[in-house]
Amino acid sequence: MTFGAENLIAVKADNTKWRPEEATGMPFQWDSRDFNPTFGGLTRNVRMYVVPKTYFTLPLYTNLRTTGSYVYASAINVASGSATVTVEAQVRNEQSTARTITVSANVIKPDGTVHATITGSPVSLAAGATQIVKLSQQISGLVLWEPGRPHLYTVEMVLSEGGVVQDAFPITTGFRKTEFRGGATNGGVYINDRYVFLTGYAIRSANEWAVIGGAVPDWMTDLDGQLIRDSKANLIRWMHIAATPANIRMTDRYGIVSVQPAGDKEADKTGRQWDQRVELMRDVIIYFRNNPSILFWGAGNNWITAAHMTQMTNLRKTWDPNGGRVMGCRAISDDSAYGGRAAVDAAEWVGTMLNRHYSDYSRDRKPIIESEYTRDEAPRRVWDRYSPPDFGYQTGPDVTYHLTSEDFAGPHAAATRHEFWGQHIQGPGQRRYSGAAALIWADSNQHGRQYNWECCRLSGRVDAVRIPKESAHTYRVMQSDTPDIHVIGHWTYPANMTKTVHVMASAHVRRVRLLVNGTEVGNDTSATNDFLYSFPSVRWQSGTITAIGYDTGGREIVRTEKTTTGAAAALRLTPHTAPGGLRADGSDIAFFEVEAVDAQGRRMPTHQARVDFTLTGPGRFLGGFNPGKPGSAHKSYADTEAGVNRVFVRASRTAGTLTLRATASGLTAATAGIDSVPFTTTGGLTTAPPVRGEQWKQ
Repeated sequence: MTFGAENLIAVKADNTKWRPEEATGMPFQWDSRDFNPTFGGLTRNVRMYVVPKTYFTLPLYTNLRTTGSYVYASAINVASGSATVTVEAQVRNEQSTARTITVSANVIKPDGTVHATITGSPVSLAAGATQIVKLSQQISGLVLWEPGRPHLYTVEMVLSEGGVVQDAFPITTGFRKTEFRGGATNGGVYINDRYVFLTGYAIRSANEWAVIGGAVPDWMTDLDGQLIRDSKANLIRWMHIAATPANIRMTDRYGIVSVQPAGDKEADKTGRQWDQRVELMRDVIIYFRNNPSILFWGAGNNWITAAHMTQMTNLRKTWDPNGGRVMGCRAISDDSAYGGRAAVDAAEWVGTMLNRHYSDYSRDRKPIIESEYTRDEAPRRVWDRYSPPDFGYQTGPDVTYHLTSEDFAGPHAAATRHEFWGQHIQGPGQRRYSGAAALIWADSNQHGRQYNWECCRLSGRVDAVRIPKESAHTYRVMQSDTPDIHVIGHWTYPANMTKTVHVMASAHVRRVRLLVNGTEVGNDTSATNDFLYSFPSVRWQSGTITAIGYDTGGREIVRTEKTTTGAAAALRLTPHTAPGGLRADGSDIAFFEVEAVDAQGRRMPTHQARVDFTLTGPGRFLGGFNPGKPGSAHKSYADTEAGVNRVFVRASRTAGTLTLRATASGLTAATAGIDSVPFTTTGGLTTAPPVRGEQWKQ
């Protein structure tokens, strides 16, 4: 860059598939269609840093050979909230003479006030030198980061020379105490001296949405975080390749423990392809080692040799020795076919898949995380065998799974979760697991097994536009640490229908009563797989179905109900934008939820029909998505599914009012508008940060 003159920044973007390493011609193992959808263009925010001649470096090792700064806490006293906070700041002097600099750090609370300042002593930095400047200080009154209370601080590092600030760099982080134990009785994962059973989901690292792919604004990424926490999950295992910075910032903010990999496919490698994995793991550790939500580094999606695991563990010890994290991978075992005891001994945590690789030898030495269970699939649109318009899941000859939403969210979910929850460390019976991740979070266009019938994998708790499936509600109940209950399905059926009604209740519940219009139709004290209560031969009557949960003493502790709706009479549109509105920056997204509602404004749960959309104003209509209809994205129409869908619009660079109109045969049309707000740039650049969901949530 030449200061005082015009500079040209050129970006070349393409979507070339499977580009090999330029220096060697060797393909990257993880660069395959199986796990990484190909997106063209820029799919995330691009930041440009203009720094002085003496400056804090960035954590971009392969590109710049710099490591950035490392912030961590030690000697943590959980009761008093005191800890020694250390900053290891890498600084570089690109001037022709030596400089005498001072590095300090302000520990800033979320409200912007300075909690403490860590002061440093003057340091001489030779011309052209790059050096780590280390400063530490005991700080009291800290609020520690943990699931459910994800407290974050900004550590603002300040570089001064002669009392004049030359550079400043903020790092958002959190402080927490961790311990990782083996053993059936007192083993498991401890956060801030408290045993935590980790429960959640395995997610493809692309974590894309239908229609917009991987170009997801931060506020929508944070919507994922809010929904995941609403489902009472506290764990994500990102799969195969490293999760994006936006997704890890999301897990930091929402208190979700992350397993962060680097890059692999599903086999150990040798030669240059193994070296590529080691180099990428190093880079990932350096880049993400200040993110408090990461507790586990993932060395592979399948077993690796003891020698390779030792290499990976040594990377952690070299680049993240004080971050309270551990290195491991999926599928290693004391079985020689999966690395053997030496591989387990070299690892710091052990992952299994579908309970295939468990061993007592591993359990007694390391925390074991079930990394991927319940791989089955079901579409959101198919309630059960009794609901119109499909009356069951009508599938083609090559479809792998035939579960309805009720099957998937009820008997199947309870059985597969029980396999791991029922064997959790410090629990009853067999004690094996410190955590478990169900596949997946959101329906995803990863490497679909049935593209001739469905457009994506349907294993999600939410669909590909983040509308909750019944599975999201039942997992919320099973993962809840407070009393919770859910009636699976709806209560708007054809006349004379009789069916089994399933109710999911949390572990606090010991008896469930089922009532239809106030009259008891079932009383169950025997849960299947701890969570599922089933009531056969319930005859549908228009009105209300109620489930009531009782504790061991017979006291009512929770209840829920569902009500029959009338026929669909109208459409309803509800817009969703980032906090502060849709930015007229040419890339921001808004989405509209479209519902078919009855005369009282209640969503009609079995409506499934085409809705046509017309957008006016400064923006582009991107359309919606129906997973059972290939080619349905980016059309001017989309079907409701179970009475609801979502469609997307993209802002232009002109501010103004965008108005969306929705029409459907036989229903009153709906219209909704949003105002896009001006977005100012200077020479195409802005210092305005991305809008995040913490603001959206408020």
